[in-house]
Amino acid sequence: MLQRIEMVVMYVRDWSAMLDWYQEKLGLAAVYTEEDHRFSVLAMPGGGPVLHLVGDETRSAGTRNRCVPNLGVDDFDDTLAELQRRGVEILEVINDEEDGYRLARLADPEGNELNAYATASGHP
Repeated sequence: MLQRIEMVVMYVRDWSAMLDWYQEKLGLAAVYTEEDHRFSVLAMPGGGPVLHLVGDETRSAGTRNRCVPNLGVDDFDDTLAELQRRGVEILEVINDEEDGYRLARLADPEGNELNAYATASGHP
């Protein structure tokens, strides 16, 4: 039966530009790339599931992804400041003290959303 989430797939129109963006702006590392198929496996420094970046020229401009990856961060404020310094679009910041988390909704240049996420101590 199902055991774990190993990857999330993100479809993008301009694969080459988005590959550069995910590496330069978010600091993901390309651990495997097939340029002729416009496919790359991107990994986080701390390990865990990987992001498959797949080129799809048929994708309509402005079409958002339906699954939003949550990227865990250690220091929310420092991470947010660094992302802003790198020019990453921050759509919204949520500080939910009652439920014990902070979340920043981010967008890549094609409008795909990702979240930077941190929990308060004592919360899952």
